[in-house]
Amino acid sequence: MKVLLLKDYVYLGKAGEIVNVKDGYARNYLIPQKIATPLSPGLQKQLDNLKKSIEIRNQKLKEKSLKLKEKIDSKRFTIKVVAGKDGKLYQALTKEKIAEILSKELNETFDKHWIEIDKPIKATGIYNITLNLPGFIKTNIELELIS
Repeated sequence: MKVLLLKDYVYLGKAGEIVNVKDGYARNYLIPQKIATPLSPGLQKQLDNLKKSIEIRNQKLKEKSLKLKEKIDSKRFTIKVVAGKDGKLYQALTKEKIAEILSKELNETFDKHWIEIDKPIKATGIYNITLNLPGFIKTNIELELIS
């Protein structure tokens, strides 16, 4: 019997996958435990439509990310910060702050989760920062902090 997994199940697969199991196992365990549901023609059609809409959404997201990457690649970002004599910042530059600055500079919404830095920036200088844009698009920006 073919069933659609509603939850991740170690022995069968992840939620959303269609698996083939023995009829008794499905009727007596998987379905009553709400781990899976029987696959009907209507459910199969719904899944196909859902997959198509997800593919279309992902394609649009990737195109938007590529346009954003083009904008980013042609710029060098210079930020004026308040720093002490030795170049240490009074307030560390975090992912949130960088996302806010990039949003203002590019006139685009920018998510802090796209920015990849190990720890907050605490000194002036030039930093290479990796961005993981939606749609598995990676790019680097050059961020210069001056006081």
